[in-house]
Amino acid sequence: MTTASLFKEFIKNIRIQNADVISENYNKVTKALNEYYYESDSNCIHCRQIGSYGRTTGINGISDLDMAFELPTATYDKFNAYSTGAQSALLQDVKKAILNIYDNDQVKADGQIVGIDLDGFRIEVLPTFFLEKDANGNLDYNVYTFPDSNNGGRWRRTKPKLEIEATRTLNTEYGNDTYRNLCRMVRSWKNHVGAKCSGLWIDTLVFNFLKQSETYKNISYKSYGELVKDFFKYLFDQYELSPDQKIWKAPGSNQNVHGSWQNHRKMKKAYQLCLEATEDISVANEKWSKVFGVNFPEEESEHLHESFLVRKKAPNEQFIEYAYNGKIDIRNYLSIDYSISAESKTWKMLKKALSNYRVPISRNLEFHIKNTDVEPPYQVKWKVRNIGSAAVAKNQERGRLQDSTFGKHKDSRLQEKSSFCGEHWVECYIIKNGICIARDHVSVHI
Repeated sequence: MTTASLFKEFIKNIRIQNADVISENYNKVTKALNEYYYESDSNCIHCRQIGSYGRTTGINGISDLDMAFELPTATYDKFNAYSTGAQSALLQDVKKAILNIYDNDQVKADGQIVGIDLDGFRIEVLPTFFLEKDANGNLDYNVYTFPDSNNGGRWRRTKPKLEIEATRTLNTEYGNDTYRNLCRMVRSWKNHVGAKCSGLWIDTLVFNFLKQSETYKNISYKSYGELVKDFFKYLFDQYELSPDQKIWKAPGSNQNVHGSWQNHRKMKKAYQLCLEATEDISVANEKWSKVFGVNFPEEESEHLHESFLVRKKAPNEQFIEYAYNGKIDIRNYLSIDYSISAESKTWKMLKKALSNYRVPISRNLEFHIKNTDVEPPYQVKWKVRNIGSAAVAKNQERGRLQDSTFGKHKDSRLQEKSSFCGEHWVECYIIKNGICIARDHVSVHI
């Protein structure tokens, strides 16, 4: 397969597969709210899809789906007249309307939105009003006023329509869905390596990257390798220029987008892998797969290294990307590590200092969660993968998803033993509400 055909198949693999189910539920929610607030049976007016889905940059497995519903001004006047708790009361009122079509345990009013938990995804309804005036004294339909019930409550403003318009314009200007496809590929990388970052932050960085040059206008799939390589180089260059940057400006709206360079090492590694892929066709598929994960298609080619064929997929291997109905949407942080039995102070120092430190044979290993920002309860899964000729000879490549040896949540532990030489790695996944929301990876050299 050519580079063009590989990336074309990759984009196909990561496109949203359940758009019809998502649209059906969007329409149900919209109709229920229109009936409640406007005495209308319309399933489309007064509603706007926002967030990654609205910007058309989401990928398969997306779990948080945002919509803004435009409420009558009279509703704002009613709740704004409350002496206290106006925003919370409004959210409860919106929840009441939605309970006409969903069960109580599915719907929760919280903070700024009313969330609806469905099968593998969540719709978050943002109640909005048009209250702001433009320079001519007319209502500004680009500005939403919405409730924030946190810390006593207040009214806030947002401009997602301008973000949607700006990204749509850029996507058209560059042609061939280049902007949206690059956003999608970066999301696939994020989910594969466990990089916590928001969709709007990704879309903003891709927007800024393309705006700096016209190099990638009207490109085809055959240029996607260079495109992603240059993008990851851009990310790491930006990190080196401003390592402490925490705020960016969203396209169109110019509103603050919060982010950080906490994943700069993963970005640098991605760039290095992309560079190797574009320089050597014989290892390209291997490197692209390490960047994007199992959704990047396998290449049937005589150029592939035998070691890669062993490493990419083991017999009966399971992938988190296919488990839980394909629901993987990394939005939380997870860090894992391991300890070695009879580990001397010298060994501990070597393990910390050397990336190629080798664990002695016949040692007991215990893998644990070092840190995570996921609040319990949640489920923890582990995966052990052995690579190399010894693993193949012993039929011990492994690769199945498994439960913790003991403990749960942050105290989860996995116990293993260093039985034979080779390269090995362990991954940990946090599953909450049927969605993989955090993952991490650690390599073990024996």
